[in-house]
Amino acid sequence: MLGVALIVFVVGRMAPGDPVQILFGDISDPLLEARARAKLGLDRPLPIQYGRFIVSLARFDLGSSYAYPGMPVSKIVGSALPVSMALGTAALIVSALIGVPLGIVAATHRRSLLDGGIRFLTLLGVAVPFFVVAIWLVLVFSLRLHWLPVSGWGEPRNLVLPIAVLMLRPMAYITRITRLSVLQALGEDYIRTARAKGLPRGIVTWRHALRNAAITIVTTAGLALSLAFTGAFVTEVIFGIPGMGRATVTAIFQRDYPVIQTVVMLYTALFLLLNLLMDLAYAFLDPRIRYT
Repeated sequence: MLGVALIVFVVGRMAPGDPVQILFGDISDPLLEARARAKLGLDRPLPIQYGRFIVSLARFDLGSSYAYPGMPVSKIVGSALPVSMALGTAALIVSALIGVPLGIVAATHRRSLLDGGIRFLTLLGVAVPFFVVAIWLVLVFSLRLHWLPVSGWGEPRNLVLPIAVLMLRPMAYITRITRLSVLQALGEDYIRTARAKGLPRGIVTWRHALRNAAITIVTTAGLALSLAFTGAFVTEVIFGIPGMGRATVTAIFQRDYPVIQTVVMLYTALFLLLNLLMDLAYAFLDPRIRYT
């Protein structure tokens, strides 16, 4: 975490632009700018600024926004984080509900036209960027068919397009990994034994093969959630969603260092927590795995 804190601090200070000049805009008053820079602590040497940043992190003091003087960063992040969490979680759930069955169907129909079609669609889902998918969906379903709104938040209709954009790449990964994991499981000896006993094909696939492949699928689910969170940066800006992505992009343009630093550190902590939860899920799904 200290390494991440150092990187985000250095990169933020090296980026072009001055938050004080952006704050004042066209109004150029050297005296006012100097007072504002002193109030924000930007007139001090970089090592001192970094030391104050680390101390503030240790105290869980996120400070105040540069772009909105007096507004705590915790208030900005606190209002945006639940939106991004809800959007990313919904995208992950939809991705899993569609991706796992598609992967099983592709595995049970290996080398068929259906398998080839599913693999081609997953290849598109991995290759096409989020913003391209968003633009196409807006052009078709909003501007041409007028079925769904282009932007907004708070109504179920506003969630359809953003979730559709965010779910495509995670769903593609989940589908591909599910297919490979189920194919590997179907080649195991215990599956041959189950088939020899006359068990129905559906029970062999869904109950036995899928259970053995669950560990790999859980790993992919963690990656899929990470993709959904990172894809939200672009998606939220395009659809005007008041989440972490939009707040971060706004903070970058305004050189709002406290908000940028908080978002990076928060996402780092969330990804570390996610990896920990994935490791704990391994032990739950496979009793052979134990942590000492």
